[in-house]
Amino acid sequence: MGKDYHFKMSAEELQSKVIDFLRFPLIVGVVFIHTDFSDIVMTGVKQISFVNYPVFSRIFFLFSRVIFEACVPLFFFISGFLFFYKTVGFSREIYLQKLKNRIRSLLVPYIFWNLLIILFLMLAQTFLSGSLVSGRNKLITDYSLLDWLWSFWDTSQVNPHMKKTLPINSPFWFIRDLMVVIVFSPIVYILIKKLKAYAVIILGLLWIFNPFFYLPGLSIVSFFFFTAGAYFSIHKMNFVEVLKPMLRALAPLYILIVVMALYFAGAGWWSYLYCAGVVVGLPLTITVSAYFIESGKWHLNPFLTNGSFFIYAYHRLPLVFVIKILFKWLHPRSDGALLLLYLACPAIVILLGLLIYSLLRQRLPRFTAIISGGR
Repeated sequence: MGKDYHFKMSAEELQSKVIDFLRFPLIVGVVFIHTDFSDIVMTGVKQISFVNYPVFSRIFFLFSRVIFEACVPLFFFISGFLFFYKTVGFSREIYLQKLKNRIRSLLVPYIFWNLLIILFLMLAQTFLSGSLVSGRNKLITDYSLLDWLWSFWDTSQVNPHMKKTLPINSPFWFIRDLMVVIVFSPIVYILIKKLKAYAVIILGLLWIFNPFFYLPGLSIVSFFFFTAGAYFSIHKMNFVEVLKPMLRALAPLYILIVVMALYFAGAGWWSYLYCAGVVVGLPLTITVSAYFIESGKWHLNPFLTNGSFFIYAYHRLPLVFVIKILFKWLHPRSDGALLLLYLACPAIVILLGLLIYSLLRQRLPRFTAIISGGR
């Protein structure tokens, strides 16, 4: 069966299957990135310090700060590829039509989920036990009109102690920055047409020299990886076919980079290892997925693929509360207990999210489609 499947699948079909297959595992990776115990604050008290749990902190760093860091850049890459996919030219009419489509798929869910988080936080601050809230953030009942508006774009303007410029539904910084890149997509198109691969290389160098550059809506990571994906699409290149031959070289190189990233964590030049891990991990993820899909060993699950956006949109606040509740109940004080929670918290949130998504899709299919961007 595996061999027959291999010969029947076209290159374009394989590329499509890789894109769809990756949606769910990449979201799982994002949830693990956010399963961070380093800054759990309840009633103003920080719960644990990582220096006291060296085994857990090492494993957390390996997965949430090294391996899974390729997930979001890969989403930007796929978004750039799909934005220009099968587009002939890039006229004003095509641009406006694409903007119109993204209002449904990005802007409407963006507004809905941020508003929902604001309302849930208001209820939590009003009715939940004080031990489950950090006590650091401004009460939503005290928000001014300007605070409400900033919550949809950059909550650091409302709560100055926040170091990152994130919307109130913090994972949606990806959608915020993606929408900004899309607004500038004609410039991306012109750069790729005029400079070809040099456009990607220049943006890549800017990212390597300052990978953590973020302004609200403007991040170098979004422009670089979106442009990299767009390059393949604009030049009518199948990125899976281009990357597939690199699998044997990418795997050992990636292992070497990961080992070095663990060993040199904290070094002044660690950011270069971080960038190397993402640059190699991204095509490795694609090529490994292509290999197992083409051989018939991995198969698409349409329910997981379709539910991925819902998990992404909903997971942040439930994850925070699950972490705090389990910390309050279990008082973890060992590496083993923390590792167990590191696995349990994402599993609980993801399974609960899939259950809610399934029920919503059965009872309110049109509403579910709207809040999931038509997915």
